[in-house]
Amino acid sequence: MHAGPVASDAGAGVHAGVAGHSVVMDSEAARPVDAAVIGGRLVELVGDRDSATLSHALSAMGCNPHPGSGHPDYEQVLAWVIEAIAEVIVARLGPAPSGQEFAVDVHRTDGGVVDPAELPQSGDWVLRTAGAFLADDPEAGAERLAAAGRELDPVQRATLLADALIWLDFLLDVDAPDPPDLAA
Repeated sequence: MHAGPVASDAGAGVHAGVAGHSVVMDSEAARPVDAAVIGGRLVELVGDRDSATLSHALSAMGCNPHPGSGHPDYEQVLAWVIEAIAEVIVARLGPAPSGQEFAVDVHRTDGGVVDPAELPQSGDWVLRTAGAFLADDPEAGAERLAAAGRELDPVQRATLLADALIWLDFLLDVDAPDPPDLAA
């Protein structure tokens, strides 16, 4: 069963997510699909506000976290999204100065800081996991990702991935200062 085709630079037949995370054209079924391809497609669905297709893809990933057949598993796609969050932050703000770390805070529209306890559990997880990578603690980030990959509840898996995608989409769209000039 195929959903509508998605255009790609190479003309590959990657289709919107369904059972097995994504469906590729029969002629490409033997080729592995990278987590970045799936993650990028999911980010595109969030940006396009295509909630029907996004819901279908997240449900498929939540219910089938290890699809096999050359498709990335849930944890790989989630890792790509979390690492992309950290990379966007660094790209927007520049690297942390030597001896310093990034602090991830959420602010209200009035400028007040949101207490992390006020965030939904999945939102707090996204911030803490991305924060681990930003703090140059990839082991802690990897442990958090592995724990998410072992999550048994498909709704929780889908919710974590959905929140991570929403944060990434927000960061890609938000006005941010130009990164500082770096010496080459």
